[in-house]
Amino acid sequence: MKAATLTQFLVDITRGHRQNDFAVNPELLLNSSLLSERMRGAVRKHDIAALWSAGAHPMALLYFARACGWTNDRYYNCISAVELRQAAPSVPAPPSEPELPQTHQ
Repeated sequence: MKAATLTQFLVDITRGHRQNDFAVNPELLLNSSLLSERMRGAVRKHDIAALWSAGAHPMALLYFARACGWTNDRYYNCISAVELRQAAPSVPAPPSEPELPQTHQ
């Protein structure tokens, strides 16, 4: 699924022509959308981190978060946490101890 599709859906349900439809019957609108099942679940759960990771535009996502009752602080803290997790270097495996040579008797 393209990030543009997700972003457009969020705009449509928060500021656009599908706002009333979503308020009345979110399940009907979600089930008829082009979103993947994973993204439908994220919208249902108000999973801002998953929607951000999927590439939703920050302003469209902010409007959705606000519509879900999120404060600006909560939204920005969530986004920051996702970015920090994604930017963190992978922890390398600890160096292994060299094995002693095996001798056969």
